[in-house]
Order: sequence, then structure tokens, then C-alpha cells
Amino acid sequence: MQRHVLATTPGKLILMGEHAAVYGRPALVAAVAPRTRVEVASSDEGVVVDLPDLGQEVRSDWPELQSVAADARARWQAYSENPTADSFQTLRDSNPANLVRLALGELAVELGSDLPALALRVKSDLPIGSGFGSSAAVGVGLVGGVLCFLEGEVDRTRVDRIALEVERRQHGMPSGVDHRTVLHGGVLWAERSPAGELCTEPVAGGQVLGSRIQVLHTGQPSETTGEVVAAVRQLASEDSIGFERLLDRMESCGRDFRQWLRSESGALDRAIASIRDYEACLEALGVVPAPVREAIREVEALGGAAKISGAGALSGDAAGCLLVCWPDAWDGRSPESLSAYNRQHVELGVPGLRCEVSG
Repeated sequence: MQRHVLATTPGKLILMGEHAAVYGRPALVAAVAPRTRVEVASSDEGVVVDLPDLGQEVRSDWPELQSVAADARARWQAYSENPTADSFQTLRDSNPANLVRLALGELAVELGSDLPALALRVKSDLPIGSGFGSSAAVGVGLVGGVLCFLEGEVDRTRVDRIALEVERRQHGMPSGVDHRTVLHGGVLWAERSPAGELCTEPVAGGQVLGSRIQVLHTGQPSETTGEVVAAVRQLASEDSIGFERLLDRMESCGRDFRQWLRSESGALDRAIASIRDYEACLEALGVVPAPVREAIREVEALGGAAKISGAGALSGDAAGCLLVCWPDAWDGRSPESLSAYNRQHVELGVPGLRCEVSG
């Protein structure tokens, strides 16, 4: 019987901390289902990856993939020395299938190009580029699945390190929160140590979220995460003092929301106040398009709160994921503007990377 590995990974939703986490501030993040599936088996013809969601197939070999990773690393190094919106355009390939080449290429850099031929299949129900951590889910699934196939176990520290490199090629200067949440699962508080290391700890009370928070999809943003992050970085450079004050406010919101999550009462007044204030900060950054802002104002008029989750967008009608929290006394009415958004039936706080070996 042929050996086979199935690696599954969750997506992620940032509850508090988007953009602020890029600058070393804390974030509160939940791993979410549905999951991404990566199947790994032996092959007779190099490295073949079936991508049914994209209607594509990647055919390559390990030396070529190693070369792809080396070229991407060089472009990223140049970008990291001058991380602007313009320089980001030279960083990544717009074809979503390139993420697969990058992840496998980073594995080849780590392990060497003398690796066995593999057949892989990647299938995901997570929306692409909309704040659900789709790239992190694929990256962690590929890295973890292949390492498990080759070595018979999953070294999560190793997966963490390689997956971060993959995320850098995709997003430029990521915080590391996305892939860490996908890897470990649950609800995590992520905060940098004085030495700059990203530290995460589980947060109790995640079961409250499923009954309190609605998850809507407003549509795929007009810009990539990296493009939005680069634009915010430019804003930060233009007014560093005002930007730091905004980061302080965002951090305070995150800590208040975490305290609410830990509380036994679950009263929503505090959560609603935190969500509203954080959304105001995101709007100050210019990452919430006008149509989404208008829908959020309608939610607030009914006593609730809503905020985007993820990078958001600089233009267009959509901003990816939207979290909505209604008051305890909510009568079930909902703004007409929300009817245009797709309700996402997600489970919050699910387990992280899992690998199953057969054969």
C-alpha cells in the first residue's frame, strides 16, 4: 500500500490587532474551520501539484523549485530594505498557484534539492485574499504535510520557521500571526517580547465567540494584503507620532476585548465598545472602503458593532471579512446592506495543523 499523508489546516480570523501587529503590537486571533486539505503521496514524475480550486496543475522538480525560492528571497531582501507600496509590486507573482511553488521551494532550500518525487493535491474552502488566512493555511499545510511524509513526524518549530518565509514572499512584512495561528489553532493572544520574538498563548473563553460574533464576507478586496500593508506603512512614515498614538489606541482595544472574552458574564457592552473603537482606528488608516463603512454605521445604529478582520482594502466596494456583534437586546433586525454579504458558517477556535499518515 502506498504511503499517504493528509495534512489539514484551519483558516484564521483576526479579532483584534490587524495592522497593529505588523508594528509589534498584540493581536487576538482565532483559528477557524472550514479547513484546507493537502494530500501528499509518492510520484514517478517530479513534483506534481493538483489545484482543483484554481483549475491548475503545477509541474516542476526540486532543483527548479529551489531556484524559484532563491529568486523570491532576493526580491524580498530588496523589498525589505525599502518596503514601499511601489517596491511591493516587484515582490510577488499574481498567480495564486505561485504560493505552492514558493512553499515547496522553501522546503527545497531547507532540505536540499535531492528529494523524492511527490504528487500533491491542495483543496480549500477558504476565500482567497479576504482575511481568512488562506495563504497561511496552504503554506503551513504544504510544509507540514511534506515534512511529515518525508520524516514521519511534524516538527512544529521547523514548520513555523519555514512557513514564515513563505508568508514573507506573499505579504512582504507580515507579523507572523497568521501562520502561527494556523499552526497551533485555538484562540491565541500574540505579543512580541522585548527581544522582538513573537510569543503566543491560548486564551480561554473562545466558546463565547460562536454565539456572539457573526462572520460575513463582503467580497474579495481590490488590493492584496501586501499592497494594503505597504500603503499603511507609507502613512506611518508620514506621521510617526500620530501613528504611534493610533497604535496605542488599537492595543488598548485589543486588551479590553481579551478581558471581555475571559470574563464569566459575557456581557456585550464592553465587547461592542472595543469593536467600535478598533473599527474607527482602521477607518483612520484608510483600509475600510466607503460602502463597507456605511454598512457598519447601520449596524451601529441598531446598537451593535462591526469591524473588518484582516488587511481590508484601499478602494472598491469590498474589504474581505466582516465581524458583526449584536447587543444582548437585539431584536433580529438587520440592515439591508448586510444582505449583500455572504454569511460564513465558521467554527471559531478549532485545532491547528493535523497530519494523518496511512499506508
